[in-house]
Amino acid sequence: MPWSETLIMLLTVVVTVWTGNLALGVLAGVIVAMMLFARRIAHVIHAERQLSEDGESVRYTVRGPLFFASSNDLFEHFDYAHDPKNVIIDSTHAQIWDASSVAALDGIEYRYQRYGAQVTIEGLDNRSTDFHRRSTGNFGLHFS
Repeated sequence: MPWSETLIMLLTVVVTVWTGNLALGVLAGVIVAMMLFARRIAHVIHAERQLSEDGESVRYTVRGPLFFASSNDLFEHFDYAHDPKNVIIDSTHAQIWDASSVAALDGIEYRYQRYGAQVTIEGLDNRSTDFHRRSTGNFGLHFS
């Protein structure tokens, strides 16, 4: 049995016995299970960098779920200082799940702007495009 499942089971039993309340034990187990799940899938973000033949642009193909736990990981996949002035983020294989992902994309664009680069985000599905359009620029969050 994986250690994470063992931990959840033991926590559920301990909280249930300690409080005498099965509902609290199950609640504690569910909360820890959600945290472990988020931690596990937070690091499945991949951004493949491909420089154009003429060296004038770079394309990052992002793969994986974009949500609160993966936002910082996404931010670290870019080579801000060394990329050319035209940056394309291809999100065909990614989906925005929450506002923190939009804030991360805003932060990426902001950081590239500090280097004089223009960012184009393409390939988002309809739901993600709509969410990004409605939310971008509304958070005031900028990563350094």
